[in-house]
Amino acid sequence: MSEPKSTLKQKARQGLKEYLTIAGYLWVVFALFVLYKSVVLAEHHIPFAPQGVALLNALALAKVMMVAQHLHMGEKFKQAPLIYTTLFKSIAFAIVLGCFKIVEEVLKGLYHGESLNESVHRIGGALEGILVLMTILTVVLIPYFAFMELDSILGKGSLRKLLFSSRHTAEGYRR
Repeated sequence: MSEPKSTLKQKARQGLKEYLTIAGYLWVVFALFVLYKSVVLAEHHIPFAPQGVALLNALALAKVMMVAQHLHMGEKFKQAPLIYTTLFKSIAFAIVLGCFKIVEEVLKGLYHGESLNESVHRIGGALEGILVLMTILTVVLIPYFAFMELDSILGKGSLRKLLFSSRHTAEGYRR
């Protein structure tokens, strides 16, 4: 039997829920990076605290991730072992998010009258900084995609129920 079709309102609610989940995850990660950066800079007596930037980046990049997911990006290894799917999606989405971060920095730099080179250099020293950014994004996305892939295998919402329900309620999930 096929599942009943979702109404537009249900689809919108589900899309908003997915968006807020991705944005929330990215916001926590980006906020921690900003916090760490402010601690490191404070050691050198340089004030720094743009926590709002972490939220804006999370909101923007969450939308980019949702669009990429709806375009079925990273579905190439859908039948492969879970670790391959998780790693492939983490790498692919890190590249996409990294490219958008580069474009963002270039546009901000051009707006402020900087050259292309100066703008990209702000990421952390051109190629080296970009590679570090992509590596960090890959590692940060592994838990997210592992959770999402496990949830799709166990059945939508099952993993969330296992993690956030009392153990008594979760007894039915044991095999």
